[in-house]
Amino acid sequence: MKAYTAILPPILASCLIGCGNDNNGVGGSGMLEAAEALVSAEASGRIMELLIDEGSQVSAGDTLVVIDPSRLELERKSALAGRHVTEEQLAAAQVQLRQAREAEQYAGRERDRIAVLAKSGTATQQTLDRLEQEYTQAQLALQAAKANDATLKAQLDKISVDIDRINRALSDCFPTSPLNGIVTTKHVHQGELVAPGKPLAKISQLDSLWVKVYLPAANFARVRIGDSATVDTESGGGACRGAVTWTAEEAEFTPKNVQTEKSRADLVYAVKVLVPNTDGRLKIGMPVYVTLDMP
Repeated sequence: MKAYTAILPPILASCLIGCGNDNNGVGGSGMLEAAEALVSAEASGRIMELLIDEGSQVSAGDTLVVIDPSRLELERKSALAGRHVTEEQLAAAQVQLRQAREAEQYAGRERDRIAVLAKSGTATQQTLDRLEQEYTQAQLALQAAKANDATLKAQLDKISVDIDRINRALSDCFPTSPLNGIVTTKHVHQGELVAPGKPLAKISQLDSLWVKVYLPAANFARVRIGDSATVDTESGGGACRGAVTWTAEEAEFTPKNVQTEKSRADLVYAVKVLVPNTDGRLKIGMPVYVTLDMP
């Protein structure tokens, strides 16, 4: 087996270039890493309960901390009481609306009846004018009742939106883990005052880990996403199966800050291999050697 080596950028100095011209020896070494999520506060207040510590196992949806919700709970009670009052007002307004509609219809019928009598001379014009005025007033009362009904319905819609907003803000007082994993960093302590955007904890996903290895151009050209790989730990725990999930779109100079003709020949391409870890045997930071199954 003929080895290919290259000087990597300083941040990648711990990784070795893959080796081998044969079909089964292409690979390299690296450190296992995990997908991470930084959970930040979306509510402001004091942390009443801290339900995690560094190293805690969490599942997606688990509450991590409790930010004091008492102020929002009072706002919600007030909004609910306001909704009840407005609902009662709306019920009364709808009764008034029905009364105004019936009064308007009655006044219209009376006006029409007297108008017929006035034409035949059995009713006076004064009576007809009075009924015309009463009908106009009934129409205005009906319009006012409709406007009051619409106003109260709009107020109810606004209160419902306010309650939804408060409920959302209340849910923000109980931030949860977005994934299954382990708490690798805890950024807050119980009793601490936090504001929106304040980091609370970093969660690392453990059911699958990934490792990035670097290949020279001759080997990289044969790599395809979905290719199988064997991942060997240096702890003697046996090999695991993985798969290529990402390949670099362009090469990296080694090192990047050198632009000589020689350095242009020393190019490496990054390849990321995902490794299932359902049994939890693999750990973040564990050194491994990856051998790609080449066609």
